[in-house]
Amino acid sequence: MLPLLTRGQSRYYFRNADVALPRRINTVVLTSVDFDSTLLNTEVNPGQIIGQVTAQPLVRSARYGLAIIDSEQAYETGDFPRAAKLLETAALHEPDNPFITYQLARALYKTDATKPRAYTLYQRLITQLDAAVPATDSAVAVDVHFVEAYWKLGTLHMDNEQWPEAILSISRFLLGAQTLDYLDATIREQALGYLTECFFAIHDAEKCRYFGQRVLKLNPKNQYVRPYLAALAKPAPKQPAGRKR
Repeated sequence: MLPLLTRGQSRYYFRNADVALPRRINTVVLTSVDFDSTLLNTEVNPGQIIGQVTAQPLVRSARYGLAIIDSEQAYETGDFPRAAKLLETAALHEPDNPFITYQLARALYKTDATKPRAYTLYQRLITQLDAAVPATDSAVAVDVHFVEAYWKLGTLHMDNEQWPEAILSISRFLLGAQTLDYLDATIREQALGYLTECFFAIHDAEKCRYFGQRVLKLNPKNQYVRPYLAALAKPAPKQPAGRKR
């Protein structure tokens, strides 16, 4: 059974009910968002609209804009090899174009044989997006134009058993998806289930139990998290008031 870590021992804290972040991170920077400047230095209430997501540029590439569109259409029809092939040349000529990198990575992710390339591209994309904000160990950035990239990279980190990296990437996805308000019940359940597995793998039983129970609250029939919860050591019973240890 997995030993139970106390809250003081855990290297993570709850940013909100669905997100746990490393304790070193105390700031989340949302990019590709126009914030309402009139709210500066005011108290913001939960659920209050504080800005609008910026529109993506009409021209994502002067030379390969149509190739991006064609690739997206092939992706939507399930022709993932063609979706990737349509952008191979574009990626060679515009390696720093985030829209090309993102769409190519999406297509490569869908085929097992090309997932390693998708992993490399997603890492490069997130590194590029992170460079758009001042570097600091206490902050993490989330570009809401590329929310899916954090999710896909998180699952690839899991495939490689890179658990802390997976936790951070999936948490960034959740933060972005919450901002966009498109987190449907199925994706949310899956994301929290993956966090259950990740925290089990790093021996953080408190967070593992929390996310596993949260999944079962969403869907009592979920079978993904049950083996992890069953393998946890039972928490010690609370001492009656006044009893000395």
